[in-house]
Amino acid sequence: MATSESASGIGFRHLRFFLAALVTAIVAAAMLSSGAAAATAPGMSIAFPSKTASLSGPGALVLVKCAGSGGRECAGTLTVEGLSEDHSVSYAVARGEQRSLVVPLGAEREFFTGIAAPKMRVVADTMQRTGSSVRTVRVLRFR
Repeated sequence: MATSESASGIGFRHLRFFLAALVTAIVAAAMLSSGAAAATAPGMSIAFPSKTASLSGPGALVLVKCAGSGGRECAGTLTVEGLSEDHSVSYAVARGEQRSLVVPLGAEREFFTGIAAPKMRVVADTMQRTGSSVRTVRVLRFR
């Protein structure tokens, strides 16, 4: 009788182990599929509809457009790079809206005086619902 209890005890342990492994595999598969769905879900990003930006007063006017279907707006930071320091401005642009953002250049606005049409790198970092961000980079000619 001791051998039959031992045999059934071993069988039950194996069954418990098998069921625990099966539940773990199902949960892992569900997490991977939801993670893949979040990774492939369309996000929001900024597009630059023009190849040029203008200078007005102490700032740069950069035309942007919010695109995507992952939310109602694009929100983040627009940065003009290439001067002695980067210059940034925060933005919130509704989906489908096109708007000129003013990036203050401060004293470095003088850099553009006397240069026909300098090119600068412009970077838009758009926050996503997941907490990550989408980076859009474009080199624009400043006039």
